[in-house]
Amino acid sequence: MSRRRAFLVGALATSVAGLPAAWAQGFPSQPVHMVVPFPPGGGTDALARAIQETMQKVLGGTVIIDNKGGGGGNIAHEFVAKQPADGHWMVVGANNLPLYPYIVAKLGYDAKTAFAPIGFIAKQESVLVGSADAPWADLKAIMAAAKAAPGEVQYGTAGLTTPMHLSTEQFAMLNGFKLTHVPFRGTGPLVTDLLGGHMKLGMSSITSVAPQIAAGKLKAYAMASPERSSVAPEIPTFKELGAGEVDGTIVYTLLAPAGTPAAVVARLNQALNAAVSTPEGKEDLRKRGFVAMGGTPQQLGDWLKVQEPIWVPVLKAAGIKPE
Repeated sequence: MSRRRAFLVGALATSVAGLPAAWAQGFPSQPVHMVVPFPPGGGTDALARAIQETMQKVLGGTVIIDNKGGGGGNIAHEFVAKQPADGHWMVVGANNLPLYPYIVAKLGYDAKTAFAPIGFIAKQESVLVGSADAPWADLKAIMAAAKAAPGEVQYGTAGLTTPMHLSTEQFAMLNGFKLTHVPFRGTGPLVTDLLGGHMKLGMSSITSVAPQIAAGKLKAYAMASPERSSVAPEIPTFKELGAGEVDGTIVYTLLAPAGTPAAVVARLNQALNAAVSTPEGKEDLRKRGFVAMGGTPQQLGDWLKVQEPIWVPVLKAAGIKPE
């Protein structure tokens, strides 16, 4: 190979290798959309708005919150999966992304390959609550009623295969009874119906209901978490109450469309970690009822891979099939 040709080949390789970095330098070139899979007023929406300002500062651009509720989060995920893979679209995900193929008959994307992991945002516990006029005095009364009349006790959640839904079905599976699930289009609408007495029982993120519990407007039955919550330490866990190891911990994540350049993902990850990993960011999230996480895209990718074998048995036990 001539020196001139070798030089041109080397220059081309350098140019191609540097392309993602150059792309990242010009990013963002327009507003970045953070799509929230639930309506305003719920825990996921509150979390997105908590990290919005810091991410804007680090990115040097505008971050817009878009609420697209429905389908237990699937509608928002499908929408983002089909957006340009240029870093200007993200979706706030959770534990249930790998389970969409088990509940949606005609999924418009491949849940395993449609997204590029950005990183963990935060986590929080779920709590089983009742309306102020709910007929059950405690968790044992709910269990007794469910065993006496299989399927007659109804409960609401933010949607199908959300951690709240899965953990309540886990509760039923571990204790040998049947409950009837009523999916809502997010935690906000669920809490509204609980406060109005239209729904008597629900599994919710603790952030969304802590003020109402403190005010006596909702009854708290049990925390679906390995340990008691720092937000409401007076509420015992399912395990403490003899109902088994029920875990509805909600892990919030940030995802981009697959094919988003690695350098752009790295910038988004940097902005995310700036929002959740500093002492100020952690304290802000703690006040809102969240435990900050952070981490790398690789760590999130590895974590997503192990969710399916954990929760598919719960789906099967609950008789949930694709619709």
